[in-house]
Amino acid sequence: MSTALSLLQPLLELLAQTDGWTWLRVLVAAAFYACALVAVGGVLFGQVFAHPTGLHRAAGLRPLVPVAAGLALALLLLQWPLQAGFLGGGTWAAAFDPGLLALVFDGATGQRLLLAGSGLLLLQAFWIVSGRWRGPAAAASLLGAALVLLAFTLVGHSTGAPRALLAVLLLLHLGAVAFWIGALIPLYRISGPPQLGEPAAHVLQRFGLVAAPVVAGLIVAGLWLAWRLLEGWSPLLHSAYGLVLLLKLAVLGLLLALAGLNRWLLVPALVAHAPRARQRLRASIGCEMLLVALILLLTAFLTTTTSP
Repeated sequence: MSTALSLLQPLLELLAQTDGWTWLRVLVAAAFYACALVAVGGVLFGQVFAHPTGLHRAAGLRPLVPVAAGLALALLLLQWPLQAGFLGGGTWAAAFDPGLLALVFDGATGQRLLLAGSGLLLLQAFWIVSGRWRGPAAAASLLGAALVLLAFTLVGHSTGAPRALLAVLLLLHLGAVAFWIGALIPLYRISGPPQLGEPAAHVLQRFGLVAAPVVAGLIVAGLWLAWRLLEGWSPLLHSAYGLVLLLKLAVLGLLLALAGLNRWLLVPALVAHAPRARQRLRASIGCEMLLVALILLLTAFLTTTTSP
């Protein structure tokens, strides 16, 4: 017991030092990550899977992407005064102090605001992706997705050297994460209505095949980033950052286990029309969403409160 407590001591000390203002920044950051990645991933999912009209409507991508992008934009703007307030001692008066707001905007936060904000505005074009201007709307959405992902490289993981290599790996990592997260809501929706039948089963099977190399790339890039940032594996057990990262990896392991269960057991059962297969698959995808939310919360805690 004493050994376990000594290993957890850095994390316990960090939690004790984390005030309410910092927790608010963590929650807003996690919500921003979720909305932004759902919007970006929805665009990527829509490009990879060309659905029949009925299935496309059931997946709900057309309203999902702009709504998620709009919420992400609001949360992004909220992070601006929250960061200013943090610099001013964690008060709302400091949050709206013109001098502190200008100071925040002049730094990396301002660059991220402009880059991610531009991308999220471009993602609003996705609502016409199935209409008359499908080509230009799809191009604008993909450009917006790229800008949002690029904005993530301005803070946190990729701020160390060599910056270019870290940024490229982080972009690949985030692209894989976004594709997976963006697919969860559409897959949950199309796995529900029995009348979708074979088209939905076909998409679910194809997603399993496409997701396999995506997940492999996600794991490889994530492990390399962790090793590079921590400069080895020993800091995993001797720093607050490493302990939170270990917890994040443990939750990711559960998420991967559910993904394997879906691909090898639940989707084949759905295709074979097994009893209650549809309900079990939807429950599993719902659990994936909860685990993703926890991973994003841990990620926000890492990027907001600690450094390698």
